[in-house]
Amino acid sequence: MSNKLKMPDIEFDLSNQHVIDTMQKVTFLDIETSLLDARVFRTGKQQINANQLRNTTKILTVAGGSMLDLYTKGEKGIWGVGNHQFKKRFKADPLDDTETLERVWHILDQSDVIVAHNARFDRSWLLGRFLELGWKLPSRFSTICTYRNLHQFNMTSKKLDELSRNLINTKKISTDFSLWDRCSNGEKAAFDEMLKYNKGDIGQTLFKVYLRTCQYNPQLSVDMTDHSLELPQCRVTGDLLEDYGTHVNHTTGLEYYLYQNTKNGLIYRDRYTTDSKKADIGKVRFYI
Repeated sequence: MSNKLKMPDIEFDLSNQHVIDTMQKVTFLDIETSLLDARVFRTGKQQINANQLRNTTKILTVAGGSMLDLYTKGEKGIWGVGNHQFKKRFKADPLDDTETLERVWHILDQSDVIVAHNARFDRSWLLGRFLELGWKLPSRFSTICTYRNLHQFNMTSKKLDELSRNLINTKKISTDFSLWDRCSNGEKAAFDEMLKYNKGDIGQTLFKVYLRTCQYNPQLSVDMTDHSLELPQCRVTGDLLEDYGTHVNHTTGLEYYLYQNTKNGLIYRDRYTTDSKKADIGKVRFYI
């Protein structure tokens, strides 16, 4: 295969303090939730109503790591927290996730961006539990979803395990339904296994899938981070962009400057029209 066709590996300019600061506030995250017990009349497909449930969904374990730690430390940059780590609460109720959520709340509060596969699931469950506990919500953060960001691409499957196999030649840790059942029964060894499984979804799968796919999507934010530079700079990688002419919107007739990252071929369009005073100051949008 010609090297001209190969997408270059993404690299981060760690000599740039702004890039380091940004990477520290990007958190990769994955959660595991508990089972629900329901009273039903029979097997088969059926609608289960809320009044048939005997408990509510809780968080079992959470794993993650900052982009900087995962990039520089690998597996050692992954953290994990689970209910079983808080002995008094765990003994009283293995599904009491209060202290687990407290740890995660502070991590989210310090993050600008959360990266997850099907991020809406992880984000919504965590925020929902904060609401149920009557807590304030953490500081506002954005999400990057490694599933939804591939919406423009057709693939056999976009499940994390399949993406890992097909794109980066790794795979999720194997497990089955019984692990969640054992956690529901309060088995500490099961929580240890769950946390190991949870951590496995961060380093060998989620983070590497992100690195493999992020350059195909507009999530590589670009901004003029150093105003001594004449051209915009990717605030994630530190790459400089070069002038790439202009684009005219044929519907409105408005003209915009274009910039290109020559390393990976991505093209960005200025947020403002060429006749605006704000044009060419580094505020750009992904353009394809």
